[in-house]
Amino acid sequence: MYPSEGLQTALNKMREMSVQTNSIYHQFIPVATSSSTIADFGTPILDPANTAVLNDFVGLLKKVIYTAVWSKTFNSPLAQLEGERMPLGQFVEEAYINPIKARGFNINDFAGLLQKYSAEVATEYLTVNSDLQYCVTITREKLRNAFTSWDNLEEFITGMTNALYNGAYVTRYNQTKGLPLAAFKKGAIKYEVITNPTNEATAKALVRKMRADYSKMQIPSTAYNAWQDVKGEGAFALKTWSNPEDIVVLISADVESLIDVEVLARAFNMSATDFLGKVIVVDDFSQYDDDGKVAVDGSMIKAMICDRAWFRIKTQDFALEDFRNPNNRTYQLYLNDTRMVNYSLFANAKIYTTAEPTPSGSDSE
Repeated sequence: MYPSEGLQTALNKMREMSVQTNSIYHQFIPVATSSSTIADFGTPILDPANTAVLNDFVGLLKKVIYTAVWSKTFNSPLAQLEGERMPLGQFVEEAYINPIKARGFNINDFAGLLQKYSAEVATEYLTVNSDLQYCVTITREKLRNAFTSWDNLEEFITGMTNALYNGAYVTRYNQTKGLPLAAFKKGAIKYEVITNPTNEATAKALVRKMRADYSKMQIPSTAYNAWQDVKGEGAFALKTWSNPEDIVVLISADVESLIDVEVLARAFNMSATDFLGKVIVVDDFSQYDDDGKVAVDGSMIKAMICDRAWFRIKTQDFALEDFRNPNNRTYQLYLNDTRMVNYSLFANAKIYTTAEPTPSGSDSE
């Protein structure tokens, strides 16, 4: 049994890193090839007389653990809605300036030259609000077992990837999916109550509504952002619009199963291929606890249409760190994921629901 090409690439990448950082790992570990044996590779790493090699192995492993064997990593369909990284700071201030209103020309208005003309500026403050850590312990026993065969070593690395990164990616998916429900319960998003889509006819009726809103969102209006709804009657209304390429549709799997992709695409005047890039299918819009039980019911939400900018998601830190515990001879791996997970009151968005929102705190959540 010989190492797979993916494993060879990962192991040799670790060795290259050792050369670059001038650690001792590469001095003891040969280049992995299709004819390498697990004994030649693993013996110097597990040598009790030279624990520095093992320490280097774990330290280098954390740097390539994601790229090593990532085929089983959960690829969130909602990842495309995340924004750029946010390396510094705790808060983000976002501002939107309303289009300036016209006034009538008056040739005799000399006083207007010195008059102050104030623009309507809306400001929203967003903050880093998710700071999570995913931890796993590597024991010497696990390492010894990993080096009994190439398959076991690959399974070990894959397991680390699954245990750490999949945990983070699943949480990210749920956090992103939870934003429409959170905004809905807080009255911070436009919505329309619809007939529950249970067959092709009712599903097509929903598509027609989405098609109309898709067109209307491209025209400047106050109808699709929640700024005034959240700020109250004293706040001025924002006039916003969306470029067609920035509009996406989130739809529950149950509803999507009732609608033919070609029908959906034609409704939006697109080819099926182009349209699939705009539609994101989610399992549903509910939130679940770690046991798979419904924590916050979102079953009333069937679909959402919005500007991508409605999702205000930025990553501040996403890094794997390690710590060797000599007391019990283990290695701790910590994946830190610090992010801002918010939504915008400026951007266009609308939810299609079968029931009115129940404010947070008034139900069993």
